[in-house]
Amino acid sequence: MIPAAISQLSEKRLGIALLCLILLVGAFLRVYPSAGTKYPGVDEMYYRQGVMFLVHNGFTSYPSLVRNYAKDQPTLDFAVIPPTRVTLIAAAFLWHQIFNTVPLISLRAIACSASVLTVLVSALFIYRAVGLLAAIAVSALLSCAPMQIQLAQRAYVDGVFAFTAILTLWLLWENMQEPPSLKWLVPYGASIALMVITKENAAFVFVGILSILACNRWLKIGQVGLPLIMTTFVGALAGATILVIASGGPTTLIQVFQANISKTYATGYVIQTGDGPWFRYILDLIAMSPLVTLLALAALGRLSFQEAVNRYFALFLAVTYLLMSNLRYGMSLRYTAMWDLPLRCLAFTQIVLMAASVPQRYRTIFITAVVAVVCAVDLSHYFLFFVQNGTYDPTATQILHQLNIVK
Repeated sequence: MIPAAISQLSEKRLGIALLCLILLVGAFLRVYPSAGTKYPGVDEMYYRQGVMFLVHNGFTSYPSLVRNYAKDQPTLDFAVIPPTRVTLIAAAFLWHQIFNTVPLISLRAIACSASVLTVLVSALFIYRAVGLLAAIAVSALLSCAPMQIQLAQRAYVDGVFAFTAILTLWLLWENMQEPPSLKWLVPYGASIALMVITKENAAFVFVGILSILACNRWLKIGQVGLPLIMTTFVGALAGATILVIASGGPTTLIQVFQANISKTYATGYVIQTGDGPWFRYILDLIAMSPLVTLLALAALGRLSFQEAVNRYFALFLAVTYLLMSNLRYGMSLRYTAMWDLPLRCLAFTQIVLMAASVPQRYRTIFITAVVAVVCAVDLSHYFLFFVQNGTYDPTATQILHQLNIVK
C-alpha cells in the first residue's frame, strides 16, 4: 500500500510539474511580441484616446468621456468604439499610473495579462472539473490557440472579455457543484459584474448562463438553488449600475448604445466583414483552428456526454452560437475567443474517444501525439496569419487569401 501511494504521489507531482511547464510556455507565447504590432489598429487608437482622456483629466472624468461620445457619435458617419468598455480602459489607466507606460503599451499589457490569466483559470477549471491529465492536455491546446495569442499582443477588449466570460463560467460551475457558500457566490457575482462592464457581448454569455440554470434539471450538471439564481441577477445588476455611474446617468448610457448601434449599420467595414450565414462562425473557426474545431464538432455530434462538464460546455456553446450567429453586421472571429476553452475541452474528449480503439498500452502515446499535432497545426496557423502576414483583424477575406483559397 505504501509503495503504491508513494508512486501515485510521484506521478501527481510529475503531472503538476508538467502542467506548470505548459502554462509557462503558454504565458511565453503571449508575452513574447511575435505578432506584427508595430502600428496601432483602429480599435487600439480609440481605446488609447479613452485612456489619454483619463490621464489628462483624471479618473473621475470618466462620465465626461462617455458624455462626449454620446454627443459626438451621432454626428459621425461610422461607428466608433464606445467608452462603456470600462474594464479595459480603467485597467489600462491604472497600469499607466503605476508603471508610467504610454497608453497604448498600458492597453496591450492589460490585454496580455488577461490572456495569460485565461490560460491559468482554464487550467484550474479543468483540473477541478475533470482531473489533472485533462488539465494538462486542454492547457496545452489552449496555450497554442491562435486567437488567444494574437489577442494578447493587441489592445483589444475581446481577450479581456474572454477572460471574464471563462472566469464566470468556472465560478458558476463551482457554485453548481457545492451547497450555497459565500466563498463561491461572492466571486461569481463579482465576475458577472466585471463581465458586464467589460463589453456589451456579456448579454450573450448571460443568456447562456440562464440557459444552463434553466436546463440543469434535465442535464444534471449540478445544484441550482435560489442563492445562485439571485447572485446571478444581482451580479448583472451591479455591473449595470457601475455602467450607469461611469456614464453619468442612465440617459447617457442609453444614448451611447443607441448611437453606436445605429451607426454600426452604416459603417462600411462592418457591412463588408460582419455578416454571413448562420454557419459563418463554423467556417471561420475551421480556417483558424481546423483540427480543434473538427474534433469538437465530432464530440458535439454524439449528443450524449458522460462528463457533466461536457454537457455544460455543449449547452453554453449551442445557446451563445445561436445568438451570435444571427446578429447581422455583428460577427467577428475575435468574438469567439470565449469559446476557445469549451471547444478545446470537447476536442480533447473526442481524442480520448478515438484512443479507445487503440490498444491499451499505446493509448497514452496516441493521445499525446494527437494533442501535439493539434498544437502544432494551431501554432502554424498563428504564424501564417499573425506573424507572416501581420493580420490585424482576421476577416473572412483575409483568411481566404492567406490560405491561398482566393488568389
